[in-house]
Amino acid sequence: MKRLFLVAALMLVAALPGTAAAESLSISDNNSSVKFTRDDATSNLGTPSDPVQLARTVEWTVDGRRILAYPSSPANFVDIGHLHFGAHVRANQIHAQGPMLGYVSGPINGDVTGGIVYSVDGGPAGSGMSRLSEKVDIHNKTTGDVPVLLAGFGFKPPQASLEVPDFTGLELTGTTVIFLHGNAQTDTFTEPPTFGPLRVQPAITFTGFNPLLNQNLTIPAGGTLTMVTELKVARAPLLFTVSTLWWLIAVIVITAGGAMLVRRRRLSKTKS
Repeated sequence: MKRLFLVAALMLVAALPGTAAAESLSISDNNSSVKFTRDDATSNLGTPSDPVQLARTVEWTVDGRRILAYPSSPANFVDIGHLHFGAHVRANQIHAQGPMLGYVSGPINGDVTGGIVYSVDGGPAGSGMSRLSEKVDIHNKTTGDVPVLLAGFGFKPPQASLEVPDFTGLELTGTTVIFLHGNAQTDTFTEPPTFGPLRVQPAITFTGFNPLLNQNLTIPAGGTLTMVTELKVARAPLLFTVSTLWWLIAVIVITAGGAMLVRRRRLSKTKS
């Protein structure tokens, strides 16, 4: 029943208008700022956590340049009822938390819960350099497996209606690390003699968009999925290729030849 409800909920969420995303929270550090946006409190799906507020966008601004990123999945199916910066996280961090759709039992509780932390570490003013990370924990408190669909933070949206991030003039690199730990008996790491089982996925490194998209994964009963993505940005270096060099040489030769021709004509006129 929970899986059927989850499918129905996801279909409803997909039908929600894009203009619903309106409630934002911002943080900053040195030359960088981050604005995290979730749905406004207007969408009701008939769940105990209504109104449903999902993560929609992360806008990263570095030295005045806006860089759009989309939150990872399944983090974007967590109904965020707890959102803030500071307090038990640092001033340059945003903490979001709530139950996952299809497993909701209360306003901020559920059989499957998620927590997200965004951290921004800006560079010196004018450097164009910055670092942004997303850490996601999805905790399966049920006694059965929970299937999820993975998409890495900073992926290229497949929906035509969504804005495609523009990286022109930027060098954007990233790394995503995913691991599963714990089971029905040990829902997290514990001290000996009990140690929760661990599964580490191959690390993903990329330039530009995060290539992790639509990958299936199962969170075992009692287990926790942890996904961490780091994005780094810098100004793209100027490309000086062999073809560019030949083009410059051709321009110089043509310019010099033209100048010599003009000079010869002037000299011939003077002599005559």
